Amino acid sequence: MPRGYFWILYLHILGACLYVGAVAFFAILLQSLRRRLPPEEFAGETAAIVRFYHPFILVCMGVLILTGAWYLTGLKAAMGPGFGAIFVPLGLKLGTVFLMVLGMSFQFFALGLRLTRGTGPAGNGRPPAAGTEERLALIGAIERTNLVNLLLGLLAIFFGLALNKGF
Repeated sequence: MPRGYFWILYLHILGACLYVGAVAFFAILLQSLRRRLPPEEFAGETAAIVRFYHPFILVCMGVLILTGAWYLTGLKAAMGPGFGAIFVPLGLKLGTVFLMVLGMSFQFFALGLRLTRGTGPAGNGRPPAAGTEERLALIGAIERTNLVNLLLGLLAIFFGLALNKGF
């Protein structure tokens, strides 16, 4: 494989580290904020954090998908007919990544947008404390979805390592 694939793999590993680290940090941060802040303030702070967190994770996932596809294309060309030998771990990894993308789409677009659009200057005419119970329910759903995405991310890393070392 050409020398440039080192940098593709490097970006892929960096993206995976940033993704898993950010998802785990977000989970820990929300637990800490929930214990320390009153519910109204917790909901507002979480909405502000989600406005940064979701685009950051989306960029990380985009880097992972693009670099993974690029590296996989080169690997297929380099392995030739032997590429079929890695079909099972590769299929498991790609299936896990597909489930992760579905979970992240749900977290970002079904839950995150409902949380962030109902607060702040674009709060649809509602004061920030008007929908605290609804916002807390959305945050709970985001936390659960985030945990599932973290587990799927760790599983994808495991299958990636299985691809490298043999399954």
